[in-house]
Amino acid sequence: MSLNTSVDKENVEKYLQETRSWETDKVQALEKSKNIAWRIAIASSVLTFASVTAVIVSTPLKTIVPYVIRVDNSTGIVDVVNSLKDGETSYDEAINKYFTQWYVRYREGYSKELAEEYYSNVGIMSSALEQKKYYDFFNPKNPLSPLNIYGKYAKVKVVIKSTSFIKNDIALVRYSTEIERGSDNPEVSHFAATITFSYSGAPMKETDRAVNPLGFQVVEYRNDPDALPSEKKSPLKTPVVSSQPPPVAFPVQEKTPFTPQIQP
Repeated sequence: MSLNTSVDKENVEKYLQETRSWETDKVQALEKSKNIAWRIAIASSVLTFASVTAVIVSTPLKTIVPYVIRVDNSTGIVDVVNSLKDGETSYDEAINKYFTQWYVRYREGYSKELAEEYYSNVGIMSSALEQKKYYDFFNPKNPLSPLNIYGKYAKVKVVIKSTSFIKNDIALVRYSTEIERGSDNPEVSHFAATITFSYSGAPMKETDRAVNPLGFQVVEYRNDPDALPSEKKSPLKTPVVSSQPPPVAFPVQEKTPFTPQIQP
């Protein structure tokens, strides 16, 4: 009887040890799982905080920039209207646009009252080669000179539509001309002028510097029809070769005022 009792005690003790071992393993597993969960929670919190901070820091750097797209109803040409606000368009680009646009107005526009001023300004803003080309074109001996084509009454108004840059020193100016002859409807034509330019530090007269303060010089000028033909075709008057004396060529070193005389 005592033997059985001894065996039972040993079995009970063994069972209790196994039970305590299982409970210990269970508690250790729970503690390990809890530690892992806390680590994941802390890492998630750190990542969330970093993400929120990054968004807050980068928010002032993100701005919505509106763009105005302009479509020419006559030619279908599309261009983007930019603003100079906050340096989105560089001031160098704005200055280049200013001079190239005014050069086109001077060279392609015409009226009897402004012919002398325009002729002089083209010379001030042109290199020697372009001075010679414009002199030959404007000379009254040329039947296609504006002096012969438009005479005393017709006017040519230049409307700039867009200016873009093929390279830093090559501009493409799209524009239209409106030729007015008395009470007739204006004849509208579309052109694209390709202008290669530079800035010269050569000495200038004070009066010339007032027109061209930065020494803007057109090195090469090309003018081509753009997209559509003229909107209104009106018969041109037969050119009459003027009896006026030819203009004096533009000097290379110094700029001289306009010399052709317009008939009163």
